[in-house]
Order: sequence, then structure tokens, then C-alpha cells
Amino acid sequence: MENQAMEFNARAIRIGMITMICGVIANFIPAVYLYVVYGVIPPVADILKVWMVAAVTFGVSWIIQPITFFSLLGVSGTYIGWLAGSCADIRCPAVAMAQKAAGVEAGTPEGDVISTMGLAGSIFTSVAIITFFTILGMGLIEMLPLAVKASFKYILPAVFGAVYVQLAGKNLSLGAMAIIVGFLIAILFKIMAFPGWMMNILIIVSAMLLARIQFVYKSKKQA
Repeated sequence: MENQAMEFNARAIRIGMITMICGVIANFIPAVYLYVVYGVIPPVADILKVWMVAAVTFGVSWIIQPITFFSLLGVSGTYIGWLAGSCADIRCPAVAMAQKAAGVEAGTPEGDVISTMGLAGSIFTSVAIITFFTILGMGLIEMLPLAVKASFKYILPAVFGAVYVQLAGKNLSLGAMAIIVGFLIAILFKIMAFPGWMMNILIIVSAMLLARIQFVYKSKKQA
């Protein structure tokens, strides 16, 4: 079983590397087309400025999110999730619900398989919904009451809250400790006026340390 899992992961990494490289290349095709056909290209200095803005804004998530979500998504799911995008707000909730419906645990071979299936289903659903709303959506959204449109900004926190409650339900003590420590860290950073990206890293690292401490403690107690 272990050899099969290692072989599966090796193939997933090989295929994932190929698809990610293809995805990176595909991202540059529109820019190359504009340059080759129309001779349009921004100055190098402007490109670097835009990249620096993106790095400062999202750079921390490039490190934090793969570490945070890997245990939930698995090897193949990690490649699929980051290639498709919207990993935190769409892919992870879809995977969590798929694993719950299938009755499997994240981080297991069964969980990785269900993760891949859940991701694939979420991508097909996203493409269908985005296509629909691209064609008809703006007209429908404009018809909605202001109260409904104003509630859209709460969708992401609600999704994160639901996923947290579901995962914390598997280990109530760890879930409670993680949210208490995270709350205290948030208060401390607000008082000290530290950057928000540092707070995100510290909260995630503290939760990981709490999980490790609890695991070691329970292992010693059972021994």
C-alpha cells in the first residue's frame, strides 16, 4: 500500500510539474501575442513595479497557503488547486465537503483521491457558473436588492468560518486552542501595529505548533 501511494505521488508530481509549467507559459501567451502582432509592450521598469506590488500584496500567501492547505488537498490536489485558482475560497471548501460526504480523512490515500475528485467537480462547476454569469450575470446582479448585493462581501468570511467549524469539530480542543491563540495574536498585532502578513504567518505557525504539541502529548500518554 505504501509503495502504491509513493508511486501515485511520484506520477502526480511529474504530471503536476508539466501542467504547471504549461500554465505558466500559457499566462504569457497574450502578452507575447500583443508584442509580436502589435509591437505593444510595457517598459521593463513598469513591469518590475507591478511585480513588486503583487509580491508585497500576495507574496506571503505564495508560501503560507501551500503549507496550510497541503494536508487537506493532497499531492495531486495541490497542483490542481493552484492551477485552477481560488484555492482558499472555492477549492478547499469543496474538498472538505467531498471528504466529509465520502467519510474519509484528509491526509490519507483515500482522502487524497476524494480531494482530487472534489477539486475536479468544483472546477467544472466554477466554469459552468462563470460562463453563465459572464453571459447573463451582470443583468441579473443589477436586479438584486441592495441588501443582497451588500451581503456579497461576507461570503468569503462565511465560507472560511464554515470550513473552520467543520475541521475543528474533528478535534474540539485543538480547534478551541487555535482560535483563542489566533485571537490573542490578532489583538497583540493590533496594539503593536505590526504588518498583517506577519500576523498571518504567526497564527498559522502557532496552530501548527499547537497541533504538534497535542499530538506528542497524546502519544506519550497512550504509551
